Amino acid sequence: MMLHTMDQGEGADLCYLSATTALEMFCNRTLSPVELLNAQIARAEQIEPQINAFTETFFDTAMAEARLAEARYMSRTANLRPLEGLTVTIKDVLDQKGICNSRGSLIYKDHRANADHPVVERVKQAGGIIHARTTTSEFAFGWITATRLWGVTRNPWNLDRTPGGSSGGAAASLAAGTSTLAVGADSAGSIRVPASLCGIVGYKPPHGRVPDAAEGFDTYSVIGPMARSVADCALLQNVISGAHPADIASLRETVVLPRDNPVVSGLRLAVAFDLGKAAPEPAIVAAIRSVIAKLERHGAVVEEPDINWPRNIGDAALMHSACLSAPWFADMMRAHGDLLCDYTRWTAEFMTTCSLRDLVNSYDVAKRLYRAVQPVLDTCDALICPVVLTNDVRAEQMPWTKMRVNGVHLNSDYDWVTTAHFNMLGELPALSVPIGFDTDGMPVGIQIIARSFDDPRAFRVAAAIESIAEIDGRPPSRLMSS
Repeated sequence: MMLHTMDQGEGADLCYLSATTALEMFCNRTLSPVELLNAQIARAEQIEPQINAFTETFFDTAMAEARLAEARYMSRTANLRPLEGLTVTIKDVLDQKGICNSRGSLIYKDHRANADHPVVERVKQAGGIIHARTTTSEFAFGWITATRLWGVTRNPWNLDRTPGGSSGGAAASLAAGTSTLAVGADSAGSIRVPASLCGIVGYKPPHGRVPDAAEGFDTYSVIGPMARSVADCALLQNVISGAHPADIASLRETVVLPRDNPVVSGLRLAVAFDLGKAAPEPAIVAAIRSVIAKLERHGAVVEEPDINWPRNIGDAALMHSACLSAPWFADMMRAHGDLLCDYTRWTAEFMTTCSLRDLVNSYDVAKRLYRAVQPVLDTCDALICPVVLTNDVRAEQMPWTKMRVNGVHLNSDYDWVTTAHFNMLGELPALSVPIGFDTDGMPVGIQIIARSFDDPRAFRVAAAIESIAEIDGRPPSRLMSS
């Protein structure tokens, strides 16, 4: 049932509605789920050939679900579910019953899942409409999103640049207005890096908060929500979190994230810029310092403590991942090496160099890292820091490619991100929130880290920062530039 007539401009605006606003409009019947889905489908038909965020779409079944959701809103007696009528994308690493879960690889291009992943099941039960699956790097091992199977995914803000990896398709879709919510996964920054590069919000929950039977034994690896606002991220996180019998590591504690009015005054925050092998690019530092000045004007206290970061944290995190994955990658190389992406073969070759000593060292680095940040997290509401050192990474840039950031030569693998630190400390909640733009007009995100398992605190700080940054939900001003 069409509730009002839309013009073309209005349809484009609908694509950037927040989930919370859309739900309010559904409830007061000034907008239908059918109208919103129609607008997003039209947007996808226009944008998808250029950004390539989707592996597969389900527009016909999604429209049938949208009509059912519309009927529920029109009924005076229907019990409305938390995500009723909202579109949600699923990263192409999570099982959807009867649907291809390729993990971005030619090897699994014909694989069909036998059952829904617990998170997919929860999205459906909450009334979410899964209208598409989103691209990822092969096996989610990559900081760009480009594969032989699905092609290259590009950043809507600048098509020459990457949306990040490995949840790049999810972030690109949200930035382009072709979805409302997205499910991503993060084992070294795969949610937060794409969120930062695409100007959206992404959350790495504490390990165990969201069930994952497939990867739940790896404390670095989590599933989390992505959205265009902090409140929307909280909405989806509240749906997908909670214990599940298939994951022994899933936490039984129920945490409901706040969606109340943000308060800046009285916040005590710590900021750090020196997490990586180089300082962030000046434009990233400038954007962060600008939002710090706003926070201070609104009554927050921001300190810059001297944190004794262990050396080469990213290297240690990489070796942890390499040691755990090396046998499986070796099997893939032997059986299917000719089908793998170039960067996957490079990663597999690198993994042959790792040793048990490297794995033990990664745990030692994690211990030193926690000793360094624990006093800060216990005395402040949150630690804020960059997500990446540079925004200038090409859509097809290989991990062995060298780049220069502030006079320091870095590779294009773990060297340019500052997120794996908080996968090493998997119990810490970490959010990426957009705060501004660099001199090239690319989004800049800030990383918000709170003390262990204190998800509500992380979200309160994120909402406060978002409220004074005032860029949430903004569509790319240079969408489709090249």
